[in-house]
Amino acid sequence: MRNITLFGIILLSLVIARRDCLQQAEPDELGRSSRPEKETFTISPSGHFYIHFDTTGNAAPDLADSNSNGVPDYIDEVGIIADSAHHVLVDKMGWEEEPFDGEGGYDIYIMSYAAGVYGYNYKDIGNTSYLQIDNDYVGYNSKFDLAPMEIMRITVGHEYFHGIQWGYEENLGSNAYFYEMTSMWFEDVLIPNGNDYLDGWSDVLLDDPTADFDNTGDGYELALFGHYLSSFLDTKGIGTAKNSTIIREMWERYGSTSDDAFSSVKYVLENNYDVSFIGAWVDFISRNLYNGIYEDMDNDFYYYSDQALIEPILTITPTINDSVSIDFDLDNESVSIQSYSMGHLNTIVEIKHDLGDYIGRVATVSKEADVNTMFWSKDTLSQELYPDDEIHFIYGIDQSSGRIFIDAIPHTVPIPPSGLIITSAQDSMILYWNPSPGPGDSLYYVIYRDGDSIFQTIDTNYTDSHGISGKIDYNYEITCYNEIGESQPSGIVSITSWPTENNVIENQVLSIYPNPLHKTHDAHILYALGANYSKTNLELINIRGQIVKMILLKSDQQGWHRERINNLIPLGLSAGIYIIRLQPESEIGHTKKITILP
Repeated sequence: MRNITLFGIILLSLVIARRDCLQQAEPDELGRSSRPEKETFTISPSGHFYIHFDTTGNAAPDLADSNSNGVPDYIDEVGIIADSAHHVLVDKMGWEEEPFDGEGGYDIYIMSYAAGVYGYNYKDIGNTSYLQIDNDYVGYNSKFDLAPMEIMRITVGHEYFHGIQWGYEENLGSNAYFYEMTSMWFEDVLIPNGNDYLDGWSDVLLDDPTADFDNTGDGYELALFGHYLSSFLDTKGIGTAKNSTIIREMWERYGSTSDDAFSSVKYVLENNYDVSFIGAWVDFISRNLYNGIYEDMDNDFYYYSDQALIEPILTITPTINDSVSIDFDLDNESVSIQSYSMGHLNTIVEIKHDLGDYIGRVATVSKEADVNTMFWSKDTLSQELYPDDEIHFIYGIDQSSGRIFIDAIPHTVPIPPSGLIITSAQDSMILYWNPSPGPGDSLYYVIYRDGDSIFQTIDTNYTDSHGISGKIDYNYEITCYNEIGESQPSGIVSITSWPTENNVIENQVLSIYPNPLHKTHDAHILYALGANYSKTNLELINIRGQIVKMILLKSDQQGWHRERINNLIPLGLSAGIYIIRLQPESEIGHTKKITILP
């Protein structure tokens, strides 16, 4: 047994327990501190750990020795898990070994603690340390029904990682949360089915998701973010976090510079993984909205399988009935969240932003799996949401501060149709429009001409041939109906009807459409002839004035005409700007510029 008396130091301890995390050992009257004195010790199978324990008294472990090796089974198990933690951290994951205290292996002391006290890592002279753990771990009320031996294994992994951390940076300052975040993360890397890190510890974050990253709590709750980093963001760790290096990169940065832990996290994300901290944090928080919904990783939202075991982040979700304006004061250390629940009607939410810098996620959460979606925020429409579905706005900013205004506009009657296009024909108007996204299952459209309703249809096109007179301006707009009511109008589109032949007195290229046009797509010309001709040519001219192609138009009589002109565009033609010239026989040509795309 090694008994070591240390002079002139103050011991700091890290404790996994439901009480204050950081503790300070009291020195004796001479300013000395002493390690516990134990009756005996044994060495772990690898020879790396010295495990000190009593064989009598209340701190003695169960002395059962089923393999008759002279060492209590409990002590054997402590050595085995300590060796495993060292192997995973140092040999598998590439961490530097814990600082050497000059006297052989790393020391673990078996103590007697009250139920609920996991153990301590005591920092010694310089950056050396040792562990104190409980002798039986009896009396724990584990949410996951963990046996005492399992709690011991989790404790040893957690506390030993603290010992390795001291080798990277021994001055805690205000960074204790980072030590606990990463030790809690390592627990589940070492013992994936332990899940003690979720036994109430994560609730601090889940219940207050808008807290600053470095002030969410004591740090235990941030183990979830560690798994986001190592099993999702660092693609090397997707199969197993033991292949991930991102947490070690952050510790290396933290230990080798004057940066605090938060600055080190930001630096590694930005420089090694090409993502801002706030971008990662917004994404991480957003994904926790879906906790408990799915049983496994077969979805687009989980960053770690243990999300199936916990509740989603806590948000307040008032019912959205009317348009609301969301005013967010943003910073680069936290997210702002605003959430809404849908009422008793199917709803589509229109989202509009003021100009400004921001990073945001919009997430919809529903009992209907196909409604669950998450996208980087922009001016857009949500998909159709059902009663009691939720929509969440999760925003941050890369700058130290900023402000953003967001309008959320619920639509229970349909969104207006968009993209109304009208083409004039000899005796009719041909209308096309984009469908309304709803909401509603049985949508139909109402066509208005000059303010009067003239037709209803479930299609997104209509030909108006009712009383169209020549050379008259007509105004059209479209609305959409669902079972609740009528949308706002699409917006008025005005168009002039075709004139009668006698009213056309000039030769003109009225329109080339589409323009720009792709070589492989349909192209049309609308042209006017002011007289009858024996033939009319259409010429394609390049910017050097050379005629590239010429075709004979089918119509050469006085009036307006429309023709398809795909045969004017050679297949091998280079993309660029061209001139189209209408060339009636023995007349001055009339031109229009077009752009031809590949």
